[in-house]
Amino acid sequence: MKARTVIILWMLSAILLPLLGILGALFKIQHWPLAWVWEVCAWLFSAIITVVLASKILRYPGFKDFLDR
Repeated sequence: MKARTVIILWMLSAILLPLLGILGALFKIQHWPLAWVWEVCAWLFSAIITVVLASKILRYPGFKDFLDR
């Protein structure tokens, strides 16, 4: 996966996570069914993006040199 794709996914997560969180909160406040689905979607999306971004950063060739500075 290219760095550009990871950055685009990260930007989408920055937009979608608050929206999914707000929808989950709204569903819970209104006592509508399936409120947990919105919250689980937000958490899973966040976890997937974090893992992909971390793996991309850790596999970068200059990562160890950056940490040694």
